[in-house]
Amino acid sequence: METDPVDAQSALDAVAAAERRSAQIATSPPWYAPWYGVTCGTLTFGFSLYGPRQTAAFVVLAIAFASLGLLVSAFRRTTGVWPSSKGLLRYLISAGMVLIIGSALGFAAITVSGAWWPGLPVAAVVAVAATWLSQAFDVAYASLHGSR
Repeated sequence: METDPVDAQSALDAVAAAERRSAQIATSPPWYAPWYGVTCGTLTFGFSLYGPRQTAAFVVLAIAFASLGLLVSAFRRTTGVWPSSKGLLRYLISAGMVLIIGSALGFAAITVSGAWWPGLPVAAVVAVAATWLSQAFDVAYASLHGSR
């Protein structure tokens, strides 16, 4: 029984093409970054409400965590993989710092003013920063795991 011989270069090209396709599949769909940004902004606003308005904070945080769960499951359904941070720890640290610093600034703004609305601009800035970080993460992920 004879088989068609495959030379080494075409096999390597096939592997590289498969890696590129995998990186494209594993990067986020276009709707992911804005949804992630809004979820991070909502988390920030919820955390900043915690001191002065605890009941409202619990409601906002419940909505934000539900959104986060829906986001991860929608990503999984769409791409077939779990969101990954393999090799890109600095983006996770950056996203965490944006959330922590944004929540602290929002909490300070709400506490100092005594009103709930000063947390909204801080949450909006966090949403924009998280959206940008998510898009930057995708670019870095595709270049890291794209072709070798």
